[in-house]
Amino acid sequence: MKVAITGTSRGLGFALKSNLCAKWIPSDLNRPDYDISTVEGRDNIIEYLIKNDVRVFVNNAHDDFAQTKLLQRVYNIWKDDDKKIIININSRAKYSNLSKGHMYSASKSSLSHLSDTLKFTTNKQCKIIDFNFGLLESDLPSISYNDAADYIIWAMNRPQHVEISEISICNVKPYTEVQKQKQIKLNESRKNMGQD
Repeated sequence: MKVAITGTSRGLGFALKSNLCAKWIPSDLNRPDYDISTVEGRDNIIEYLIKNDVRVFVNNAHDDFAQTKLLQRVYNIWKDDDKKIIININSRAKYSNLSKGHMYSASKSSLSHLSDTLKFTTNKQCKIIDFNFGLLESDLPSISYNDAADYIIWAMNRPQHVEISEISICNVKPYTEVQKQKQIKLNESRKNMGQD
């Protein structure tokens, strides 16, 4: 079965592609042809999904609000097909007042809001699964890309009648403690750059 993933050149996308190879057929949807920030790139992704009979689309690459636009486009072609699965790679930053990266947080909230609207107010047949990850593969408390990929593959392999609507996954360390550590690292970085 075919899985198409945006952003596989590094990070979670790369780990997911590598871990899928045993059972699934992963496809790379990377720039420049599949640049999610452009209308042409999103058109190319939709064309690829249609022509290649892809079963699972992993909406992984992030660029401003492009993930939200891409979700709507994929939903439009897959909404009536109960064999299709859309997986949105979201973030814990989608929750209110957690992230200091305000536009990043807003873009992830946008993705979450559209996903929930499609899941709960339409007659869709496809599955839509959202993963809200905390820090990934960081020198701060985090989870590894491989662990995150394992959870995604697990969700993809649930029985046909089961939809995992949403999962939030992060390191067990308290969020406030991690944020303090991030601020210390940021202050040290600024000091080293002569900004203090």
